[in-house]
Formats: sequence, structure tokens, C-alpha cells
Amino acid sequence: MGAMMQLLLIDNLAILLCTAAGFLFGAFRWLRPKKPLYASMIVLGLGCVMLSRLFQCVWLWTGAGLTERFQIGVLGTAGAFSFFFSANFGQIDSLVDDGGKRLRAFRIAAWAGPLGIAALYAAILLSPAKAELKAAFGFSSFLIAQASYFHVKHLLIPDVDYGVVRCQRGYNALALGMGVASMVEMIALARDMKTLVLAAGAALCVLSLALVPVMNRGVKKWTT
Repeated sequence: MGAMMQLLLIDNLAILLCTAAGFLFGAFRWLRPKKPLYASMIVLGLGCVMLSRLFQCVWLWTGAGLTERFQIGVLGTAGAFSFFFSANFGQIDSLVDDGGKRLRAFRIAAWAGPLGIAALYAAILLSPAKAELKAAFGFSSFLIAQASYFHVKHLLIPDVDYGVVRCQRGYNALALGMGVASMVEMIALARDMKTLVLAAGAALCVLSLALVPVMNRGVKKWTT
């Protein structure tokens, strides 16, 4: 096993342990009957990251590379942010945004999220990575961008009764940070940048550990 593959194995193992800790904490608390679907989807999203890192650890252990060809581990990020998007989209968002002119400025400002993710993806498109890897990263980037719109929007938009948005600003900030860290990791993989891989991995570890506990505190505030 080469030095880069050893580095990637350690990096993925660390993220696996952190996401597993967050997922198990959340699963014990929220993956039960009659619990808010919002919280369950966030926990399941973190579970997607956990499973993808488990796959990638096994993949690397067997001597395969993460960037040589398509491997399903890259879809874990896409699955996670599809859950994060679903948690904020619909019922939660409709509680704080009636679609009227009064909140138009916040809807416009929220586009900073997707545009920022698109700018980061440009660094992947311009990299020497293979086309199939760019396509896989592009799919994940698209879902990160979709989720980031609501993360940014719910960080900025005024609160409503019961503090639904205010209570989850911490979670939305962390989830947005996870999206950016995931993009940075993909850039590092596409460009074979070891130091950046480690930096992104460290950020994902911290954010993954904090995500569910912060969400947990927020949900408790507006459900009690």
C-alpha cells in the first residue's frame, strides 16, 4: 500500500469513527416511532456518510484506489445531503417562508450557498481527474448545492413562533460546513493534494461529531 493510500485509509477510518459515534447517538434518540421526521432524516443522512466511509475503508484495505475509477463510496455524500435537503425542504421551510415579497431578499441571499458550491466544483472540473470521477463528484456537488440553499436561508431568515429556525441555526451552520468540507475533500482527491485531504478530513471529523448533538438540542427546544 502506497503512502497516499495509507493516508486515505487513516483519514477515512477517522471519519468513519466520528460519523458512527454521531449516528449511534442520534439513532438511539430519534430513530423510533412517533419521533420528528426532521431529526430522523438528519440522523439517516449522517448514516449515509458512515456507510460510505466503511465501504471506502474496505476498498482501500484491499488495495483499490479512490480516484482510479468510480466506486460507490462517493455516493455516500450525495445520500447524506439529499437527506439534509429533505429535512429542511417542505414543511420546515413553509413555516418560515410564505413565498411573499417580504422575504424575497432572504431567498435571493440564500443563493450564495449553491453559487459557492458551484465555484468549488469548478476546481474539480479543471483538475486532471478522470471524467467518471468528475461526474460522480458532480452529482454529489449538485445535492450539496441544493441542501446549501436551505442551510444559508435558514441561517439568515427571521424566526417565527416557537423558534423553529433559531433553534436549528447551529445545525444548519454545521451542515453547511460539512458541505464545504466535503467539496474541499473532493477537490483534494481530484488534484492529489495530501495536506488538503487531511485538513478536510479533520474538519469532517469535528463537524460529524457535533452535528447530531447540536441538532438534538435544537429539536428539543421546539418540541417541548
